[in-house]
Amino acid sequence: MKYISMVDYGDGSNLEEKVNEWILENEENLLEIIDIEYTQHGNVYLATITYLERE
Repeated sequence: MKYISMVDYGDGSNLEEKVNEWILENEENLLEIIDIEYTQHGNVYLATITYLERE
């Protein structure tokens, strides 16, 4: 299993778009997306993608 985290500041409105872009750019290497977790700490928004990579 691998993980990647992305961050956005302010209102976090661009974070889901960043996640979707990353998935599209890497879909040929992705075997499965296990989970996408969004969290907020004040004005900092985090997305952590848990995934399996193709061998």
